[in-house]
Amino acid sequence: MKIVLFTFLMMTSFFGFSQMTIVGSTDPQVVIQNGLIGNPNFPATNFNLSSGNNFGSENGIGTFTYTGSLFPLEQGVVLATGDVDLIAGPNTSQVSTGSFDWLGDPQLDASFGTTSWNASLLEFDFVANVEMISLDFLLASEDYTGTFECTFSDAFAVYITNLSTGVTENIAVVPGTNTPISITTVNGGVSQVCPPMNSQYFERYNYLVNFAPSIPAEQSPIDLNGQTQVFTLVGDLEIGSPYSIKIVAADAIDSALDSALFVRNDSFGAFPVMDQNPEDIAIVDLDDNGIETFDLTQSEALMLGSIDTTMYSFLFQYHTSQSDAELGINPIANPQTYINTSALETIYVSMENAYTGTRITNSFRITINPDLLSLEDQQIHEITLYPNPINDLLFIESPQKRIKGIVVYNMNGQLLLSTSVNNEETISVDFSNWDHGMYLIELISDSGTVFKKVLK
Repeated sequence: MKIVLFTFLMMTSFFGFSQMTIVGSTDPQVVIQNGLIGNPNFPATNFNLSSGNNFGSENGIGTFTYTGSLFPLEQGVVLATGDVDLIAGPNTSQVSTGSFDWLGDPQLDASFGTTSWNASLLEFDFVANVEMISLDFLLASEDYTGTFECTFSDAFAVYITNLSTGVTENIAVVPGTNTPISITTVNGGVSQVCPPMNSQYFERYNYLVNFAPSIPAEQSPIDLNGQTQVFTLVGDLEIGSPYSIKIVAADAIDSALDSALFVRNDSFGAFPVMDQNPEDIAIVDLDDNGIETFDLTQSEALMLGSIDTTMYSFLFQYHTSQSDAELGINPIANPQTYINTSALETIYVSMENAYTGTRITNSFRITINPDLLSLEDQQIHEITLYPNPINDLLFIESPQKRIKGIVVYNMNGQLLLSTSVNNEETISVDFSNWDHGMYLIELISDSGTVFKKVLK
């Protein structure tokens, strides 16, 4: 099972340029329930919005739509640190609105060690009935010009608070770090002033430069100077606990030069996690003709586990290659009546949230000869990982020393560790330098790969 950081490739052609449409709104139902969540069954309550209109200034909250090829999000919610009606492109003017009457956010100030102004935020409560939630977004700003990206950390945060314990976490951090995402922590750098910071997550400048990816200003769908790639944030939850979530964007130090957070519509919801791995399927070829009919869907209940399917909708598709499964293309047309093409075959399954579009993959094998699922082949599925949750060290017991390699991913899909194993029965993995949260462990043997999830 692999999870990838969702970054959308931008087309280099400028044909088919289309204008973005932004509609300001102060209606929590429109912005949060319809725009952000989408799923009418998601248990959200206590909706609240706050922006400049609460302080006698401009409104910075609205919804957006875009149909061209130069912006990776088609529709969603926008939180701006100025007048949201001025954010749509092209990038032909300086957007610098708001005032010092429009206050910032104290929680954001504490996170970034600065004074913020012109905060736009949305918040609501919900009860966790899944292990993980996710959210897709990108950050854009007028500060992506000159030396501003070196010093002005216009920023945002996604605070998730467990209302039972009072513990709050900002999940909007650079993947694999504790660094909050901001203009100064994700940028293209300025020659002889500041180096690029986490530039692998910076998408482009929306005006032509010769040192980083860029497009002509007149072609930009937004009137802001630069933007990050699309991130997928993932937060761990305790099932049954009540939570509040606050998404906030604000200017830092002063109220000049606006920034905006674009959140993909319907992207807030349950992150797909397979409760159990799909099982291999063996059917004896009694007539010895080399083919049998397989129902590839028979492990779906195992993979869903305790997920409430009246509240969350997940789509399963089956593929003959890992790449097709990860991209969600070329699914097997009739997975309940699939005819094998070889005596031993690997099938790749994708599990996708029907509302958010977030997807994970896994694999299993089908065979017409159970002997091909040898003892060696099966033992990789019987390995033991402990303790779970992890303190600092994870131990992996490998029967018959079958494990040849170990790969560790965080839930943003970032590769943290890839190492080979040489004839070891007990293997240890050091988690001491990694944050608390869920991790995916890929275990590789000569005969296959299996994925397991662990919690630190």
